[in-house]
Amino acid sequence: MNILDSTVQTTEIKPWETGHSEKQLKNACQEFEAFFINALLKSADKANPKTGLFDDKKDSDMYSSMMNMEFAKSISQGGGMGLGDILFQQLKSLK
Repeated sequence: MNILDSTVQTTEIKPWETGHSEKQLKNACQEFEAFFINALLKSADKANPKTGLFDDKKDSDMYSSMMNMEFAKSISQGGGMGLGDILFQQLKSLK
């Protein structure tokens, strides 16, 4: 089987187009950083023992997931790990 089959679609990555504001790019980079931090928090959460905040495991998992996402957003908006800023600078230079 040829992995470069003609049915596979490719996506061309375009440079930063004019008309988009830097604020939109900054927000997208910040959201990406929040998503990345959320993934780190999920991994850390799996390593910690459960506290038993709720009786139902499903409720506890949902609460933890929502809490991790809010922590991730807060961390990212407060400067985060710097990943969003680095990504912003790299993408901004593609203008």
